[in-house]
Amino acid sequence: MKKIILIVISIFCFGKVHAQQENVFAQYHLNPFLINPAAAGSNDFHTVFSHLRFQWTGLPNSPKTGLVSYQAPLSNIGLGITVFSDRVASLNRFGANFAYAYRTRIKNYRLGIGLSGHYQRFYLDQNAIQGVENPDDVVVNDAINGLNVYDANLGIYFYNEKMYAGFSVPNLVQARLNTIGTNLSTISQLSRQYIFTTGYKYFPPKSMFSVEPSILLRKIETLPLQALLTIKLGMMNDKFFTAFTYGTTDVVTFTAGYQVMAEGKIAYSYDYSLGDIYRYTRGSHEISFIWEFGKPAYENPNKNSMLFKK
Repeated sequence: MKKIILIVISIFCFGKVHAQQENVFAQYHLNPFLINPAAAGSNDFHTVFSHLRFQWTGLPNSPKTGLVSYQAPLSNIGLGITVFSDRVASLNRFGANFAYAYRTRIKNYRLGIGLSGHYQRFYLDQNAIQGVENPDDVVVNDAINGLNVYDANLGIYFYNEKMYAGFSVPNLVQARLNTIGTNLSTISQLSRQYIFTTGYKYFPPKSMFSVEPSILLRKIETLPLQALLTIKLGMMNDKFFTAFTYGTTDVVTFTAGYQVMAEGKIAYSYDYSLGDIYRYTRGSHEISFIWEFGKPAYENPNKNSMLFKK
């Protein structure tokens, strides 16, 4: 049992599976603040996003993630806070970050420069010690007591009502993930990432729909470049939208969203893997609710809201 605990810690905490070090959501194109602190407040409304993601359903103890974020535009300042929790088998991760973005106008565009402080806590469930020969072992107890990690994210975000481009660097400091106990001989750290996103929203003349192509490029140190290509179609002045995403990691995603009230939207995404894992999983599911405080009646969304028209 002790060996299993060591394997879980080393794989999921210490960088063997780099994607698990940061939350990865299919609906990043709906909430750019997920990947870029400079996007805090960029839609010019107080906004709450809530996300639930169930990854690789059908596999035992598959990852589950919940996240809530709040953004506030205050004149030339954008503030944002995120709280999240995820679980893989007996391993839990809780985290939060607080973002500050300074925004300035450049002709018909706006430029945001943002920085966020990032906190994460890794810990094992108490029931993970069931069957352990020596429950007082230092490795087991350190794993249950948990590991606190602090880091920072940096970003820039350039946008107007029709386009956006952003660049962010999560895990800027690359905080060390200290060894748990005295029997682990390796020391790892959070992997720095480089993320570039851009998109453009096109409104055909005299039409009730819009087309928005976008791309995300992600480079995690020591891993190959990843790309996500998305095409989003908005209908009835964005009251309903669909999106299709293809990733170079052999994942395709279908997303659909609907305006359920004047200030709120709900979105659902389904990921399907084209790789070998598709034989063992029923795909990944993600659902989000977006609420913009003070958003005007739906008939005039394009005049004010930046959320679905980047």
